[in-house]
Amino acid sequence: MPKVMIGCPVRNRAWVLPSYLDCLQKLDKGLFEISYCFIINDCSDASPGILARFAREGPEPVTLIFKDHQQPGGFRRGEYSFSHLAKLRNFLLQAFLESDCNYLFSLDSDILVPPNTLVQLLRDQCDMVSALVCNGHELGDPGIYNILQRGGEGSYLHIRDFPRNQVFPVDCTGAACLIKRSVIEAGTRYSGRRGGEDIAFCEAARTKGFGIFCDGRVECLHYMQEKIG
Repeated sequence: MPKVMIGCPVRNRAWVLPSYLDCLQKLDKGLFEISYCFIINDCSDASPGILARFAREGPEPVTLIFKDHQQPGGFRRGEYSFSHLAKLRNFLLQAFLESDCNYLFSLDSDILVPPNTLVQLLRDQCDMVSALVCNGHELGDPGIYNILQRGGEGSYLHIRDFPRNQVFPVDCTGAACLIKRSVIEAGTRYSGRRGGEDIAFCEAARTKGFGIFCDGRVECLHYMQEKIG
């Protein structure tokens, strides 16, 4: 039976964590074992307590790792450092490698997944495969998703025309991505050198010969930031 670790860095997400964790508990899990790992960093809200209660009361194993930073910067979208976020994500990769899990489901803490997400992504049998996540709500462009193709001179363009009924190849993805252990064991890591940390991770994976895909049949709900006021 495959073993899947679900996790991400978490900072000041008390406004969405209960919904996020509720979706995780409602995932169809009949064909695999689940564990969780969260990298808690520089929280000034109730996030650590919410996660501690989840670890205490849930049926699956939960690992909580605290990694505060002396100069963490802002925590809202557009305020944080990609290089710092890359380090946090690499802490998650290390925790994964210390486990006996076969897959890492890297799922950002502001994304709500439908119940069939893991069943479908595991069925795809890809090195890396993501669910669809719309990133355009805050930008006024609902056509922007977490899937990119490489353009000229190393630039990346959002893929806007894609199938909703099958798996299709992409050059870069993230946010809700199932990753085989072999990708991480090969030394694929996050970095801020290319801007967004997912770009460097996907470039490293492609260089090592791994395929990257998205499943257009699975779409998640994305709360990009807390509504203030």
